[in-house]
Amino acid sequence: MTRFIKILVLNFFFFTAYILPLYAVVKGNADVYKITMRKLEFCTGSNDVTDCRDAVVVGSGDVQVDIAAVDAGAAAAAYGEPTLLPLGVTYTHMRVTIDRKFVIRNDTAIAAGSNATACRTIATTDDMYGLKTEALNKYTHKPVIANNQTAADMNIYLVNDQYTRCNVATCQGVGGTTADQGITYNQGIGSSRHQTQHADGSTSDDHVMVYELAEPYTVSLIAPIIDIAFGTQNAVGAAEVNEICQMWAEEPIVTISIK
Repeated sequence: MTRFIKILVLNFFFFTAYILPLYAVVKGNADVYKITMRKLEFCTGSNDVTDCRDAVVVGSGDVQVDIAAVDAGAAAAAYGEPTLLPLGVTYTHMRVTIDRKFVIRNDTAIAAGSNATACRTIATTDDMYGLKTEALNKYTHKPVIANNQTAADMNIYLVNDQYTRCNVATCQGVGGTTADQGITYNQGIGSSRHQTQHADGSTSDDHVMVYELAEPYTVSLIAPIIDIAFGTQNAVGAAEVNEICQMWAEEPIVTISIK
């Protein structure tokens, strides 16, 4: 008899209590949603994001997966090697490390407001980050883009818990930015139990999440099979900021099973 252990990871990556108190948030579908997986570990217990007891790394190294693609589940499942888990040990948690950079595209425009009526992701440029470059401001600034642009892949980042909101497409000039905006990365909401908070000033590229398995998994002689399914409906968020578009990555739907 095949043992079926459902992990029920329905909101798999990040995610945040956002911070747009003055703006309505509208969601749309993602046609491209690329993440970079960096490490996958199994744990016998966990109390916080830094705690993965008796950790066994079953996958490591940067691998980009477009979870909007048809074969995304197979690509993600192939990342881990569950045969590395020692026999007889019972695991209760999984810790995942991904890059804070996402590559997103929505071909169908999102109507985020009365002026931002057709928000689409566009190619990221240094000009979107003001007086500095994307590389320098990617974790400290949230850019905005003009309405009704041609859709293209856009780099979107998980910012620090204190960031600067851009109010104009060039993110500079009088009134061009609003500093000291806050963001919280939820703990224990949805399926994740713990995740990185990214304190003000953080330059780390890693975002770490810990998930509790719906049932403990004890390793047996039969190698487990990891099955992953993705859904990217409503995985792009948009809001009207100063009559133009602010966009970000929303939570994809992810179901993971171990058989």
